[in-house]
Amino acid sequence: MSGARRGALLIAGTVTWDRFPDRAGGEPVPGGAVSYAARTAAALGVRARILVLAGPDADLDAFEGHEVHVVTAKATLTHEHRFIEGRRRQRAIAVPGHTMRAKDLPRRWDGFETVVLGPLTPNDLDVPAFAALASGESALLAQGLQRRIAADGEVREAAEPTDLLLWAVNGRMSVFLSHEETAGWPAGALGALAARTRRVVVTDGALGATVIEGGATTEVRAVEADPIDTTGAGDVFATALILALGRGDDLEGAGRVAATLAAAAVGRHGAAPLLSLEELAGDAAGRGRAMEGGAA
Repeated sequence: MSGARRGALLIAGTVTWDRFPDRAGGEPVPGGAVSYAARTAAALGVRARILVLAGPDADLDAFEGHEVHVVTAKATLTHEHRFIEGRRRQRAIAVPGHTMRAKDLPRRWDGFETVVLGPLTPNDLDVPAFAALASGESALLAQGLQRRIAADGEVREAAEPTDLLLWAVNGRMSVFLSHEETAGWPAGALGALAARTRRVVVTDGALGATVIEGGATTEVRAVEADPIDTTGAGDVFATALILALGRGDDLEGAGRVAATLAAAAVGRHGAAPLLSLEELAGDAAGRGRAMEGGAA
């Protein structure tokens, strides 16, 4: 994939600051689906064009090596994360207050083969307009379209596909959601969503992922990992899968690529750089030789 044409990939979304008050230190961590997507593209040797919604204080280090255009907002989307009885609770303590539209793209940016969209609130970006720019695969990391932000900032997940999500999708789009986000949906809702799209992918951490496409269901096995930070793993999986499919991999092969990079991502804190597949394979081989030597 390292030979991918420059500018063929567009990634659009919102950068964040994520605060974890229960963690030692409590320092904010830069994130956002767009940040994890950028790291994934870099690991696969793809230089993307990235349109990012960010406030003046945003950390853009995750976009190193890519071509970046910043749409400046009044604030960087900032989430406070707490874990209560094993479930994550989010509260938005700062929001950008702006919707990105296709007119925000630099005029020289065109000819996109693949588009990856990572809205984190219902109002981040005009999803249909950006998805229409893809001549090939498009991916919607759809968590933001399933959220509602209450007056006190609490982020609440919808119990069924929202009207906004159903309006935003099209028959050429791959939609990515997590098991946690869809577990409470009514029976048949996932299948109905899949019928409006190219495929729906539901990620489920260490249990892998389920792909619903053309009326068929395919299970993607997870790669064993020692998790340190699972934030963004689904975004890594989604981006890797859509890029691997876009280069011509079949679903089984693309699933292996996605699972491998997602496993690597959870072994790092935040949107840190990811090793390439070749580097990961070399590391695995080295560990195998070390174990054999130890056994001897």
